[in-house]
Amino acid sequence: MVDLGELAERTVGTVMRLGPDACDVLVSNSRQITAEIEKGSMKQASVVEDPGVAIRVFKHGSPGFAYCTGFDSQDIKRMAALAVSQASAGTPDIDFKGLPDARRPAKVGGMFEKKLAELEPDEAVSMAIELAEIAGRNKRVSSVNAGVSIGAGEVVLANSNGICSCQEMTTFEISAEAVAKSGSNMFSGVDGGWSRRYDGGMIESVGTAAREQAILGLSHSKIETGDMPVVIGPLALGFVLSSAIGGGANADSVQRKRSYLTGKLGTKIGSGILSVADDPTLRWGFGSYSFDGEGTPSSKRSVLDAGILRTYLHDSYTAGKESVQSTGNSSRGGGLWSFRRPPSISSSNLVVSQGNASLEEMIRETRNGVYLRVTYDYPNLATGELSGLMMESYKIEKGELGRSIRQATIGIGLLELFSRVDMVGRESRYAFGLQTPAIRVSKARIAGSV
Repeated sequence: MVDLGELAERTVGTVMRLGPDACDVLVSNSRQITAEIEKGSMKQASVVEDPGVAIRVFKHGSPGFAYCTGFDSQDIKRMAALAVSQASAGTPDIDFKGLPDARRPAKVGGMFEKKLAELEPDEAVSMAIELAEIAGRNKRVSSVNAGVSIGAGEVVLANSNGICSCQEMTTFEISAEAVAKSGSNMFSGVDGGWSRRYDGGMIESVGTAAREQAILGLSHSKIETGDMPVVIGPLALGFVLSSAIGGGANADSVQRKRSYLTGKLGTKIGSGILSVADDPTLRWGFGSYSFDGEGTPSSKRSVLDAGILRTYLHDSYTAGKESVQSTGNSSRGGGLWSFRRPPSISSSNLVVSQGNASLEEMIRETRNGVYLRVTYDYPNLATGELSGLMMESYKIEKGELGRSIRQATIGIGLLELFSRVDMVGRESRYAFGLQTPAIRVSKARIAGSV
């Protein structure tokens, strides 16, 4: 059994003897089990063991990065030499102020579940079969896709300033798609779930939601182009806001003037009832961690407070460039960290503060509009514009949920979206890195066809 902490510290010593100014080392050992069902049949099941070492070095501010799979000492020495040679050949960067100093990691509960880590591949297959069976429990469902992914891993991060921190992580991720058919009409319903612990109830709820949405969508219509209120559900909101806020508030993009939020710090950019925090300490949150990808202890931070942009998301480099503290948003990947790429800035778990309305109340108080449940289109973070296909959406007519909408898109500026939030739900769920309730936007452009 390899002692990951001892290996990380030894590797730091190996690297520093080659002459760089600073370095950090990530040692990772993870296992990923996946099971996928496509059109009702098992597509694939796999187990991937992925041990490896990542080395990042700096020479006069110039970075170098290399990694190797496995823990072979000769491979590690070769990668150390390669990373140092890259840094030595690069352009000096006076904006690099150094790596984080040693600090105690935050205490974060709900990052590792022993039961989940000990699950076997056949159990993941059984979960995928159960998920597909639930999603297909209706004669109108003609096809089902389902996926289950279970991960477990341990990472140790060490650097030349004395950091040596360890954390264990587990991940549980599922998705289901049910395709319903009635005559010539077809509609696809989707749902998903993300956590760091096993949740059997999630399998039931995700499979049921995919099935019910597929059947509900069989009754469809088109919509005329116009400006109207839009109720946005957590799945669609998670996909949009994780990019719009998590990516838009990325300090590196802001400093390069590639974000629509450049120059907006401290200003009101949204409705007074819209607040969003970045919380890597969220219990069982898919993006939670006790320290970030550079060793900075995790902490909850307000990003959008009653509509006011309070912070950008920093790593040590962007923070040093502006002489501020790192917000601890250096990322080594998603739920399970990867040694295969250098760290970059990312949100952890974005959390939208709950309001006091139910989804039903939002729909009831919207005389005529749209309920957007799913979209898979990212906003343009440079211009701040969202233009996306409404993959799963429904008319709201006279305060009631109506037929599904075909061939329609939504268009709105992100700052307009934030500012036009006039209702926030009280029931939250986790989706695509965001824990959020539904919200209502008073007006967005819906482009349809008659």
